[in-house]
Amino acid sequence: MRILKFVAGAALAAALLLGSLASAGGALAQSPPEPPSRFAGSVTIDGQPAPAGTAIEARVGTASCGVTTVFLQGGQARYVIDVASAAAQPGCGTPGAAVTFIVGGTPAPQTGTWRNYELAQLDLALTAATPTPAASPSPTPTPRPPVAGTSTTAAEAPSAWWLVAMAGLGMLGFAGMGWAASRRD
Repeated sequence: MRILKFVAGAALAAALLLGSLASAGGALAQSPPEPPSRFAGSVTIDGQPAPAGTAIEARVGTASCGVTTVFLQGGQARYVIDVASAAAQPGCGTPGAAVTFIVGGTPAPQTGTWRNYELAQLDLALTAATPTPAASPSPTPTPRPPVAGTSTTAAEAPSAWWLVAMAGLGMLGFAGMGWAASRRD
């Protein structure tokens, strides 16, 4: 009878350990996506506010990583743009990467640095012979939102070793209870 109780306790402990390891793997796969880097500021062309609806594209290298349009606020032409991370869109932002901006088809002389932990205030000022405003905003591609669990390396994922440690302690506890129950008979 004692051997049967011990075997049952060991089997229960093994099942709990396997279950906790499976849940630890699930916790790693469900890590939150890396957020984008957000830029905001004013937009001027030849010292004048850019027309509302002017397209702005953010690039990291040659990859298009965000698109928005100019809007008017308090008499100022303004923009807000989210620049996707490399985890969300291949070739896009990594910490410290240079971000360039294309305003109405013309490269802006100002550049930014990709940092997803702070709002980057960057005013874009272009000098152009004739600005090319979009008469009517054409549909612009919307960047795909990040998908949960798209981490590509273990370094990007949160550690779940505490789950394994808790499972091990639980297994020891159940084994101890099984041992104590087998000693009572």
